[in-house]
Amino acid sequence: MPAITDVEFRRFSANHHNASRNWLLVKLNTDNPKIYGLGDASAMENDDLVIGMVKAMVAKHLVGKDPLDSEVHWTNLYQDFQARGGRIASTALSGLDIAMWDLKGKILEQPVWRLLGGAHRQKIRVYANGWYTNPGTPEQNAEEAKVVVDMGYTALKFDPFGQHNYYKLSLKEAELAEKRVAAVRNAVGPYIDILVEAHAKFDVMNAIQIGHRLEQYKPLFYEEPVSQERVAELIEVRNKVNIPIATGERLYTKFPFAEIVDRHAVDVLQPDIANAGGITELKKIAVIAEAKHITMAPHNVCSPVGAMAEMHLDASIINFEIQEYHAEFYTEHYFKVLNGFTRQEEGYVELSDASGLGLELNEEEIANHPPLSKVTSAGGTVRGI
Repeated sequence: MPAITDVEFRRFSANHHNASRNWLLVKLNTDNPKIYGLGDASAMENDDLVIGMVKAMVAKHLVGKDPLDSEVHWTNLYQDFQARGGRIASTALSGLDIAMWDLKGKILEQPVWRLLGGAHRQKIRVYANGWYTNPGTPEQNAEEAKVVVDMGYTALKFDPFGQHNYYKLSLKEAELAEKRVAAVRNAVGPYIDILVEAHAKFDVMNAIQIGHRLEQYKPLFYEEPVSQERVAELIEVRNKVNIPIATGERLYTKFPFAEIVDRHAVDVLQPDIANAGGITELKKIAVIAEAKHITMAPHNVCSPVGAMAEMHLDASIINFEIQEYHAEFYTEHYFKVLNGFTRQEEGYVELSDASGLGLELNEEEIANHPPLSKVTSAGGTVRGI
């Protein structure tokens, strides 16, 4: 059985018109030079901190070990580091966990979804993100939404609230946000799902008032209307707004999700596989959620490695809702840096039977797109205080 020997890293960048991003890939090597595992340890920033932690984790706990024992390794890595549960440590752990699952699949010559217990579905429904101008006029967002539907998507998400707001949205800004959602709904018709993103910006009062404005447009869910920091605030919004509530991209490991599920504070969980603990931990989060009939819609601003890891997970869980998917709105090389990454067709991504995650490095294409010195996002995260 191949044993883990060392770790390498690959970094690359891409952009769409709302964001420019860097990704950090983990390449976990074995004593068989033909077999390596790929993981996604993208924190979006602070790559040097993540790289240092990954190296320390591998040196102390993984060198010479059998990658098939991935859950034992996950536990040892998590319990050994004092920063456990924080974004940097959890991202490092996530990247290694994904890489070990990829290794297991390659060693056993099976796709990861099969090792996770089989596929409830071979095609994963995805929703578009990264397609819209922020801030855009209602007419502009409506025309952009038509393009998304013409590409085959049956669901799309956007932040209609502009950028310079935090806690409070003025009546004028609230009216403009509602007009954007109304214009998109009118453009795509009644049977395309619209998902509304709020980026955790609002206080409870404003989140509820905004939610009441948006109910008539029937969003699939209302994402992060308030911060995830206080579960009681999520509960208050959920109890007063007739739209399903989603959260989770800023939470790490199963523990905060367990409290949210126990108190039924939201309807949809959105952990990110590259930050919240990898495949091992997201499978456990899904099981915790399943016990209260809460669904999973994993957050995804991942590299192709993280995105495919999420879709293998999505296939294996019964309470899957929908998968975030930016890929077609990045510059075209996003589909070339990893051989085997799949495009959506008619709003779905079909999984293959390829071993592991089904991806291989395209070293030349990665080298052609080095990391950016500065990353940016115009997705609504600029805070006006």
